[in-house]
Amino acid sequence: MTTSEGLPGKLAWSEVDPDEAMHATAAAELAAEDGRAADRDEWPAALWAILRRIGAPRWTIPEEFGGTACPRPLLVQRYGRLAGGSLTAMFILSQHDAAIRRLLAAGGSPVAEQWLCAIARGEAIATVGISHLTTSRRLGTQAIRVVPAGSGRYRLDGTMPWVTGATKADVVITGGVLDDGRQILVVLATDRPGVTVCRPFPLAALQASCTSEIRLEGVEVEEADVLAGPSEQVLAHPGAVGTGGLETSVLAAGQARAALAALVELAPGRGELAEPLDALCDDWQSLWAQIMAQARGEAGAMDPSRIRGRANGLVTRATQAYLTARKGTGFLRTEPAQRWARQALFFLVWSCPAPVAQAAIRDLAGLCPSLD
Repeated sequence: MTTSEGLPGKLAWSEVDPDEAMHATAAAELAAEDGRAADRDEWPAALWAILRRIGAPRWTIPEEFGGTACPRPLLVQRYGRLAGGSLTAMFILSQHDAAIRRLLAAGGSPVAEQWLCAIARGEAIATVGISHLTTSRRLGTQAIRVVPAGSGRYRLDGTMPWVTGATKADVVITGGVLDDGRQILVVLATDRPGVTVCRPFPLAALQASCTSEIRLEGVEVEEADVLAGPSEQVLAHPGAVGTGGLETSVLAAGQARAALAALVELAPGRGELAEPLDALCDDWQSLWAQIMAQARGEAGAMDPSRIRGRANGLVTRATQAYLTARKGTGFLRTEPAQRWARQALFFLVWSCPAPVAQAAIRDLAGLCPSLD
């Protein structure tokens, strides 16, 4: 059995996509452009243009704001398909969509709705800068300190340490900590006085994601700009979704599938690949079934953190298997094999829950991994 893309049935997508042909074409176009864009220290305009053409930045926006409100199972599948073409493009989109979810969770905020409409019209690009609220840095010297400035206004000082698409984003969802320990979440235009977007970090992969620090110095926000808080653990606000949830595992699954598809092309005439390729495809099929069960909200679906652990392991093994099979040629900078192997390392460090990271280290040490 093969899919419409000529791959084994074990690598088949499970959702019926009414725009399958368009998205398959877009994935191929992303793949053709990804090698030229991924390691360049500049905004990947060509990749983003492909996503805009197919309406991807509007998928998570409700129709009332000008979006297309793609159902989550189909959205997840589209994420996976396109990630196989360009992880860089979909990493940027995932952070853009995380910002949209935060705006939606604000529950009718006029400012949030204005930004949602602007994003849907293609007039704005959004991202998130909230990692400092989930780590010890929220209490450190680089944390964003929030000071009341009267009449419901606040002054923000500090650093957002990891912001994807920072050099291109028009708006970022961020937050900070008041002296009493409570937090607020705000919507912040990047052209506001006191906002400084730094040069992108020199990353091991995904350089074109333009991930960098954003520094705030005496930045004032109005009461209307506050999406949530002041409160304890503002990121736990009902309806809000973090940046490291199921979607990150979907990106890993998409990258793994691209490597397995490339292995399938190498397999004819190389009998030594048959058994390991079959086993890896089995693993991908099992992982994808778990991802889709979670996306559909099925009873008994595997917990997202356990899915993340499986996805991390599979994308690492699949990309390294393809690199190994390509031998020396795959190590050339012009080849996708080495790029995919480097990009797989991203999932070990980006928004990776501590239990997943600890289990991975135990596995590398030859110990029994545990996610309990």
